[in-house]
Amino acid sequence: MAVVLAVLQLATVLFSWIVSSAIPSLPCRSMLSSEGIRWFMGSFVDNVSSQLLVWLILFVMAYGAFTHSRFKEVFAVNGIADYRQRHAFYVALTVAVVILIVVVALSFVPHAVLLGVSGSLYPSAFSSAIVPVCAFIVVASSISYGVACGRYSDINEIFEGLYVGFYKLSSLFPIYILAVQLYYSIRYVLII
Repeated sequence: MAVVLAVLQLATVLFSWIVSSAIPSLPCRSMLSSEGIRWFMGSFVDNVSSQLLVWLILFVMAYGAFTHSRFKEVFAVNGIADYRQRHAFYVALTVAVVILIVVVALSFVPHAVLLGVSGSLYPSAFSSAIVPVCAFIVVASSISYGVACGRYSDINEIFEGLYVGFYKLSSLFPIYILAVQLYYSIRYVLII
């Protein structure tokens, strides 16, 4: 995937140079011009630092907590094996339900805090926070499960559960960077 994205980026650069040189009347900017090189270097950080990056980081943390706490084993074919796992599952389920009740109370009652200015769900603080709230529910439930079933015995193990996902899913970050930069390069070339 990363190779395909890198080749597409290179093709975009070459395409922009050829088209802007051969047919200057077309609304197409060259990425090899001084303006294009300045744009590529100057806007790289702005292009990469987006809401998608935050969502990716939260997804990776949630995945790490979900797998490291062994909460995912509850949803496997074998399911819940013993009393301790069953108790831990109910604790995690209770945590998830409590968080959902709080979010519903802050979002769906009249004059709720997370509603938009016009009283709607979109655009509002609720719609902006839906992905972080989902990630938080997964992380809180997973940590609760890990503590209740004895997987986590101290704060260091809980913290490890939050960052272990970065080891497992670290390949997503270069792909993200290449994909986002390709997207913005195409927008720059086509003057969108």
